[in-house]
Amino acid sequence: MLFSLIFQHDHREDALAADKVMIKKRKSCLLLENDSNKKKIRKMSKKMKCGPVVNDDSIVRLKRFITGEMYGLDMKLVIQKVLYESDMKKDQNRLNMPIKQLVTKPHEFLTDDEIRMVDKDGIEVRVVGSMMQMYARPLWLKKWPMKKSDNYVLKTNWNNFVVDNEGLKKETMIQVWAFRKDRQLCFAIVHVERTDAVNDAA
Repeated sequence: MLFSLIFQHDHREDALAADKVMIKKRKSCLLLENDSNKKKIRKMSKKMKCGPVVNDDSIVRLKRFITGEMYGLDMKLVIQKVLYESDMKKDQNRLNMPIKQLVTKPHEFLTDDEIRMVDKDGIEVRVVGSMMQMYARPLWLKKWPMKKSDNYVLKTNWNNFVVDNEGLKKETMIQVWAFRKDRQLCFAIVHVERTDAVNDAA
């Protein structure tokens, strides 16, 4: 009888110990899961989504200026993107445009000759800014081969362009448009309202 009571007592202690181990494992799994979710959220925050293409008042004014006052032709949206820290670093002096993220394919806004030139040495282009005027200093369009994705960049005088045009700041959304003026390739860059501002608050 005594042996039976001792056996039952030991069995209960073993069961309690096993329960404690299970509880600790569950807590550990929950902590790991929460930590993983936080990391995912932080990762999403760094890579902001651009959302649907914006067509706000600034784009209406831009189109009116290019087609109406400049007599520009063949306007095409090249990319809508968020300005990242790397775009704003003075030592890099360039706007990065990943080819995978382009709204319009390269051959739809560049001629075959321009594509070859951009791939090799780059080409000089003129750019319209948020002040609705052609920027005095030219920029260069160049293709930069990268490991994950080839990029087009607008470089040379990019830092000056940012300073002289309002609204170009880190984490703001911009649109880059291509158009033709007297058959010459030109671009326009304006900031637009971020449609993902509420959701990312990515």
